[in-house]
Amino acid sequence: MVAAGRQVFRTGNACINCHAIRGTVGDGRFGPDLTHLMSRDTLGSGVVENTARNLRDWIKAPNQLKPGVLMPAMNLNDRELDQIVAYLTTLK
Repeated sequence: MVAAGRQVFRTGNACINCHAIRGTVGDGRFGPDLTHLMSRDTLGSGVVENTARNLRDWIKAPNQLKPGVLMPAMNLNDRELDQIVAYLTTLK
C-alpha cells in the first residue's frame, strides 16, 4: 500500500510538481515541503487536525476544508486516495 502510494505521489497527478520530499525525486517548490508531514499538528495552515482521515479529505477536496486554497482537488479514486495516504502518513 505504501509503495503504491509513493508511486501515485510520483506519477498519478504529479504531486511532485508542487511538493518536495527530501531524499526522493520530489522537489516541487510551489506547495509545502512534505518531508516531515506527520510531525505537524495541523493541515492547511491550521485549518484541520493532521490525521489520516483529514489528510485524505484534504487531498480529495482541499477547497472544501479551506475555501480559496491554491491546491486543486486531485481527482483520485478511493483506492489511490487510500494508497497516497498510506504513503504520506509514513513521513514523520
